[in-house]
Amino acid sequence: MRDNTRDETLRRNYVQKFRFLIHEYELVKAKRHPRYRFVQDFYKANNTDRRNFLKYYNRFKGSGNESDLLPRKRGPKWKSRRAIPFIENKVIELRNKGLNRYEIVSVLKPRLHRFTPTPSGVYNILKRANLNRLTPKMKQSKRAIIKEKAGELGHIDSHYLANGIVAGCAGRLYLVCVIDSCTRVAWAELVDDIKS
Repeated sequence: MRDNTRDETLRRNYVQKFRFLIHEYELVKAKRHPRYRFVQDFYKANNTDRRNFLKYYNRFKGSGNESDLLPRKRGPKWKSRRAIPFIENKVIELRNKGLNRYEIVSVLKPRLHRFTPTPSGVYNILKRANLNRLTPKMKQSKRAIIKEKAGELGHIDSHYLANGIVAGCAGRLYLVCVIDSCTRVAWAELVDDIKS
């Protein structure tokens, strides 16, 4: 069986030690301490880390509760990083239309601004909802969005041609090709510059 009296004694000792250190620290800061002239001397004499002490000191001064002098649980708070249900429902709704996590973020960004989940946050929402893989129905929905009319969406790619492939041309040449998403008609052209 666990002995809780020992935990209570440790807790009391911890609080007493920090109360003593806070009293000493405030005397040093007010330049009224009989032994320490500088705060650095106070830290060294009490074998205390400055960052650690100031974390507890500022937390205690902000609230005044003795419980703030005790160490807190480390790590993320339970369920604190989850998106609110409204945002999760929006993400799931967009995923059912076949959008990937980056597209979902770009759709939500204009409406939610700083509350927009990151792509990894969207992935976590989809994983919880068991939607991280596209179903055939989602794929069909995405195809219907893309392929409505000819000329609506095209895919462009360029390829660098090695010297000597085209006779009579000494400069650098590129093969540029456009494929229509709906009809799959392709058009290829040889150009000497791909900046435009």
